[in-house]
Amino acid sequence: MKGSWSDFSGFSKLILFGLLVFSSLVIFTLLAFLAAIPFMENFSLTDAQSAPMSIDMLRYFQIVQSFSVFIIPSLLAGYLFWGHLTTGLALIQPKSGLILLSLLIIVSAQPLVSFLGIWNSSMQMPEFFEGVEQWMQQAEDSASNIIYRFLDTDSTTLLLINILMIAILPALGEEMLFRGVLQPVFREIFKNKHIAVFITAFIFSAIHLQFFTFLPRFFLGIALGYLMLWGKNLWYPIAGHFANNFLSLIVFYYYRHTNPDINPLEPGAEDISGGWVIIGSLVMVSLAIAFLRLKNNKRPAFH
Repeated sequence: MKGSWSDFSGFSKLILFGLLVFSSLVIFTLLAFLAAIPFMENFSLTDAQSAPMSIDMLRYFQIVQSFSVFIIPSLLAGYLFWGHLTTGLALIQPKSGLILLSLLIIVSAQPLVSFLGIWNSSMQMPEFFEGVEQWMQQAEDSASNIIYRFLDTDSTTLLLINILMIAILPALGEEMLFRGVLQPVFREIFKNKHIAVFITAFIFSAIHLQFFTFLPRFFLGIALGYLMLWGKNLWYPIAGHFANNFLSLIVFYYYRHTNPDINPLEPGAEDISGGWVIIGSLVMVSLAIAFLRLKNNKRPAFH
């Protein structure tokens, strides 16, 4: 089976990868559900205000989803499309200096990300799209409510689980799927590396079903896409993704302990000093990604 799908067209790989994701989701979610049955006496997916056991189960299934939707199908795609579980996804030995640069890029992007979040959340759709806007708002509120319930805890054990669930597994799994598999597949389909970065970033943002924070996530997807494109190593966008999510956790717990009346998940919770900070953020991100490109311009690209 090793590399047996390598000669398929980009579009065929996209379809096959979709089947891998769907099959993995069904199989491993079913296995996880069966394993959880003995602990589900007070569990109800339909009751958001049910006993504390329900949020524990939601954490459990969130972790299962990271493996079943993102990690396992991506590893299989690396093996079947490019001949190796990990190096097929460009999971190769990184340079420590470029890992630090990747972290710097995403940290530098935070003022711009915050600005885009505020701008995005204040946008209003035309009146004839009122029904669509209401659905989008409901999806946004539902996702934010679940995330808030995940994070709102003082338990050390749950804090560690949240770091695993919110920062580590999404950084690893989502980058494996989006930048490790989809971006090179879209590059095969469209024969254009920049189009591949933007399409992948669009899907990356849209799939979260949080439309009033679409723009900041789309921008982050573009930055992570270029970390992969110019760094030619999946560990760089993984490091950047982890930095973004871990910073979000820090901001959440900082505000929960210093300003409990503020919901840190709402755009605009963080202060932005002014336009020069935003411009400086964009300039620093652009220069750092350009430097990354120069450092790796002689290395062959994967796929």
